[in-house]
Amino acid sequence: MAVSLRPRELRAQFQLKPTIYGHSVLGSPLVYFPAQIQNKETGLIIAGTHGDETASIVSLSCALRSIESGQLRHHVVLSMNPDGNQLGTRANANGVDLNRNFASKNWQAGGTVYRWSTQEPERDVAVETGDKGNSEPETAALCQLIEELNPAWVTSFHEPLACIDDPSFSPLAHWLSQKMNLPMVKDVGYDTPGSFGSWCAEKDLLCVTVELPPVSADYACEHYLDVIIELLMKPLSS
Repeated sequence: MAVSLRPRELRAQFQLKPTIYGHSVLGSPLVYFPAQIQNKETGLIIAGTHGDETASIVSLSCALRSIESGQLRHHVVLSMNPDGNQLGTRANANGVDLNRNFASKNWQAGGTVYRWSTQEPERDVAVETGDKGNSEPETAALCQLIEELNPAWVTSFHEPLACIDDPSFSPLAHWLSQKMNLPMVKDVGYDTPGSFGSWCAEKDLLCVTVELPPVSADYACEHYLDVIIELLMKPLSS
């Protein structure tokens, strides 16, 4: 895909202007970048659900700062968990894993667990799931934004499982799998009650989860920047 990009020496700052769609627990603005070319194929791309998954946030930001004004075809949320980014935590400032807090039918109280690092064999670090589905301002605001934008599909960036997760094996998932050289899977191997994907499935909204490998932000930019740029500007249907 031959495109005209901004000169690299000009990419430190955004040309695009974000819009505030809510506020986090600690009062940080929740922002998204509206698509500049909108039609029935316009999707939504999000990252930063877990505040410690920074490679996807940085590479998506670099892609946004690389394209010229007027080229963005899909809405972008660089981070839905800015408090977690600042604190360096998976959860938000209330200690809630936002990807277990969506108001899906399978949401569960009582908390969940995650792996301390990719080298640990057990998922044994406890984290909360909230008092109820959408109890956290970050999840509630994102759901409201999606209701307003009505995207054709959503791509959610995560780390570090190195796969493209889509139970439907959609054309979008196939495209991402081929471009990023990551295997497609129907699930990540364990239950994810209250996840964003569960909520999207109940809304009949295609959600493709991109799980980057356990790599640095620099590596992610070196290896995935081109495909993320293409994703931002490519006409895509579900």
